[in-house]
Amino acid sequence: MRRVIPVLPDTNSPITRRRLWWVVSQMSIAKSLYLSLKWGGFFLVSRGTKVRTERGAKVRLERGAFFFIGFANRIATAASLHLGLGAEVVVSGTAQIQRGCRVFVHNGGRLTIGSRSYLNDCSTLTCFEEISIGSGCSISWNTNILDANIHEVTIDGAPRPRTSPVRIEDGVWVGTGVTILPGVTVGAGAVIAAASVVTADVPPGSLVAGNPAKVIRHDVIWKQ
Repeated sequence: MRRVIPVLPDTNSPITRRRLWWVVSQMSIAKSLYLSLKWGGFFLVSRGTKVRTERGAKVRLERGAFFFIGFANRIATAASLHLGLGAEVVVSGTAQIQRGCRVFVHNGGRLTIGSRSYLNDCSTLTCFEEISIGSGCSISWNTNILDANIHEVTIDGAPRPRTSPVRIEDGVWVGTGVTILPGVTVGAGAVIAAASVVTADVPPGSLVAGNPAKVIRHDVIWKQ
């Protein structure tokens, strides 16, 4: 039996010597050390990952937190993280943003990611105001999450807000190719079927599907 090394808190799977070595072999040691010292925690980035921060931006790593960017699957496209002026990212436990993902937190925006949550390959997260992702969330590849319309839209003479917070509560599974639009709250334990477009709140423990996404099942239970 392969020996398990209890190195990381709240991980999605056991950490073996082989997996630990693979992470180290893919890691940009200089950049990881610099960012870990800068933010006062464990901020680990793979080689090729682009991290850009503007004045006043910060990553707050809760005590014992590990933040991985650009690891996991070996696709050609590197991950990127761009934090605007005064932007903030808060991470607890072990959180992962995998290869090919693009994460942009605009000036003054705030992104929160809970323990055992990950953003899978080639997903895009665009935060102008606030996006929060709870603990134990699995967000599949090619997902698009945004809290802003960017352009102002006026309907029947009434202008719609350009930004509105997105909240994904604990234990949510987001299927591949899903789009989650501004102002949506996804309730704890919910499942969003592949290719759905979520325009309204999702009740806890429900399964939604379609464009726009609608509830098709209640009392859904899934395991990460």
